[in-house]
Amino acid sequence: MPLVNDPLIVSIIGGTTAGVLTALVGFYVLQYRRKRTTKTDLMSRLNRLDKSLKSHKINDVLAEYEEMLGRVSEADHPEIYAHIMNNRGICHGKLARIVDKEENLAKAIRAYEEALKIYIVEKYPVNYSMTQNNIGTAYITLAEVRDKEENLNKAIRAFGEALKIYVVEKYPVDYAMTQNNLGNAYITLAEVRDKEENLNKAIRAFEEALKIYIVKKYPVDFAMTQNNLGTAYGTLAGVRDKEENLNKAIRAFGEALKIRTVEKYPVDYAMTQNNLGNAYRILAGVRDKEENLAKATRAYEEALKVYTVEKYPLDYEVVVSNMSEVKQLMKAEGQ
Repeated sequence: MPLVNDPLIVSIIGGTTAGVLTALVGFYVLQYRRKRTTKTDLMSRLNRLDKSLKSHKINDVLAEYEEMLGRVSEADHPEIYAHIMNNRGICHGKLARIVDKEENLAKAIRAYEEALKIYIVEKYPVNYSMTQNNIGTAYITLAEVRDKEENLNKAIRAFGEALKIYVVEKYPVDYAMTQNNLGNAYITLAEVRDKEENLNKAIRAFEEALKIYIVKKYPVDFAMTQNNLGTAYGTLAGVRDKEENLNKAIRAFGEALKIRTVEKYPVDYAMTQNNLGNAYRILAGVRDKEENLAKATRAYEEALKVYTVEKYPLDYEVVVSNMSEVKQLMKAEGQ
């Protein structure tokens, strides 16, 4: 093929090539700017929605996340996609407390699993841990509905994955939160199998959480974890070292009640007072029967100041039943 030597033709070809290149560069710059603008807009909207997660309008927030998924692909905006999926899971988890428990928990777990396809541990370690903690919490709640042992084991594995990143030195608060969740999983698994072993694991997890949740810095979390620890010791008392473990349970409930006052946290106060009453009632079977039954009665009476039949009928029935047991024990002793 002959070479083109005509200066006019060379000029035309050169001009055409330059024009095409300019057009292509312009096109890609425009696409980049559009993508960047779209990402900025999406992140702005996400930030607004994230703040709404604590509101009571969960269905509205979920609908907005769903609408955003129509505009966001996993390929184009992987981080935004994973963010939406994680928060979509949170929404379904919240809805599970109100309606369609099993269905919403299944949706929450699927959403978290989608997020974890992006949030791999090597690339997004903190997001990976956060989502693993979330999916673990969903599995604990699902265990209340079906496949208890299987779902609790899944929860424990998920919390274990989260704790690979949430180490106490780097992420102390997240470490404590996940340890508390892990303790809850073990204390529930103890109802199914290996009671003593799983209760000991629960106690260790709660004690790890309490290394961070000190009363001065995290009073609410401190009280929650002390209550959980008390429950674990109270249950362990049914397996071994009854008196010793009941005394430990009573001390833990006492620590929780330093924060959970009837004025500030009435429902938590009532729950812990009922737990305390149970510990004293069982301890009465070991020693100082009259004294401990009297303490149990006082604790139940404190719980009933909050658990009224009108507002909390189910909790009211539980506490009244516990008080009835105390009265029967007193009657048996001729008190």
